[in-house]
Amino acid sequence: MLDLDKIISVVLVEPKYQGNIGAVARSMANSGISDLRIVKTPIETEAIYRSMHGRYILENAKIFNSLKEAVSGFEIIAGTSDISKSGEKFRRVPTGPEEFWSTNGLTGQKVALVFGREDNGLNYEELGMCNFFLKIIGNPEYPVYNLSHAVAIILYEMIKANYSCNATITHDLIGRDKIDTLAGRLEELLAKIDYNEQEIDTLMNMLNRIIARANITDSEFFKIMGIMRQTINRLQ
Repeated sequence: MLDLDKIISVVLVEPKYQGNIGAVARSMANSGISDLRIVKTPIETEAIYRSMHGRYILENAKIFNSLKEAVSGFEIIAGTSDISKSGEKFRRVPTGPEEFWSTNGLTGQKVALVFGREDNGLNYEELGMCNFFLKIIGNPEYPVYNLSHAVAIILYEMIKANYSCNATITHDLIGRDKIDTLAGRLEELLAKIDYNEQEIDTLMNMLNRIIARANITDSEFFKIMGIMRQTINRLQ
């Protein structure tokens, strides 16, 4: 089993209700993780009251000015906002919490679970930072879960997967620095072939998601980088 507290973080983006913040901290305490990151919203008395035995999580929570700052350094950034709010050329592919944890979420990489605003989820720019999208099945007529309930469901599936034999634990997967290096090399290649500049950002969002889902190892990374280096050199 993995030490979940070292690799899993919960990120709340501008939560509106203090009761939800407290309930999230309580669920995190139940699940054995403690790194709570909140974008902009300060923690108030009601949240502490609702947190019960998760009070220590709120006392150590980190407040950030933006989602970009909150998820810096994470290899996997899993958004839970409504993925239908897209409009992108390349469709976001959702996965269920159980599948996520059994295939990608418990590989030893650092995971940020990002939860959007209660009333409006994540905006377009914030969604673009995510390389996974989690969808909890619900009643088609009313499929949206309360923030704290969604956190509890996803963390329950995390614990279940960690205690089972389904988690794929791999220790030689590339980290955030090499993911960024690979993405940068791909972007350089697109520029070399005069790819439409207006579409590069959208394409890179898609490619970043593919890289995250691929679970690329160190040896695979160096092979891919070698191929791209030779390709770029030949183009020059």
